[in-house]
Amino acid sequence: MASLSPAAASSPKRLRVYSSAPAGGEDGAGSGRRVGTHNGSFHCDEALGCFLIRLTSQFAGADVVRTRDPQILDTLDAVLDVGGVYDPSRHRYDHHQKGFNEVFGHGFNTKLSSAGLVYKHFGKEIIAKELGVNEDHEDVHRLYLAIYKSFVEALDAIDNGINQYDTDQPPKYVNNTHLSSRVGRLNPDWTDPDQSPEKENAAFQQAMMLSGSEFMESVRFHVKSWLPARSIVLECLLSRGKVDPSGEIMVLDRFCPWKLHLFELEEELKIDPLTKYVLYQDERSKSWRVQAVAVAPDRFESRKALPEKWRGMRDDELSAETGIPGCVFVHMSGFIGGNKTYEGALEMARAALKC
Repeated sequence: MASLSPAAASSPKRLRVYSSAPAGGEDGAGSGRRVGTHNGSFHCDEALGCFLIRLTSQFAGADVVRTRDPQILDTLDAVLDVGGVYDPSRHRYDHHQKGFNEVFGHGFNTKLSSAGLVYKHFGKEIIAKELGVNEDHEDVHRLYLAIYKSFVEALDAIDNGINQYDTDQPPKYVNNTHLSSRVGRLNPDWTDPDQSPEKENAAFQQAMMLSGSEFMESVRFHVKSWLPARSIVLECLLSRGKVDPSGEIMVLDRFCPWKLHLFELEEELKIDPLTKYVLYQDERSKSWRVQAVAVAPDRFESRKALPEKWRGMRDDELSAETGIPGCVFVHMSGFIGGNKTYEGALEMARAALKC
């Protein structure tokens, strides 16, 4: 696999943002292509959508035209978040019109914003280009889904006013630190004496760069960390039967972020029985950990916590109680314990299964 290049995020091709439709290629800049979105107050979805579409081969280096004039919009090569039309064959990507209910699919049911629409149609091309592989590569599809889930879907939901939780209760605190909020704060302040289109367009360009750089950070994370970790967890999950005949103990031969991957892979592979304990070596102490798997990714409760009588004990006292040499500790909640050796940690997990 080719290494990921951040070049597209750090310096998109000679970005120009206008409030009218200049002739393409003016002053030797631009590609002749023009992408439109609305002027006035901007949001994260059209800022990211404009960034993303300029990463494609078809719209690389395109100028961005910000207007609500339908006569100008009709002349543009692509239009995002304005115009009242969703028609990918004509590169029209608005989501405000009556009857629009487009979703990403693949099990995702959140109504799309302009960012989600652009990602739905061009995400695989963007990811494949960054990886240096063909769009039909299996990793491209896997990353396409993962990046939508972890990054793009939230922007779609926020722009469409969809709450994260099904509740009528007011939030216990205000969160104005998320990307959509930070992009919104880039709009010119009402107290600023300069309310010119030029000032607004410069702020929109900042919004494109902010949202785009964070998108690219997400891509880099998924390529360099998420995807390799998934491969490690998959291999260890498939070989768990060699660790213990029960199939309920998994050993990580190399520590990595494993929890979310384990839940997704168990569901994907229809694993039964489910994994109860994961063993891995602590990089600093070189001792071994035995960790109880939670009942769900966002829950602290364990599928099968370590035995209650072990909890809160340490060292010789714990070894005497378990009958297993080398015990180091068991947490008061029973979600994790430790042993000086792999063999000892495995015996702790096996004994816990029988309790």
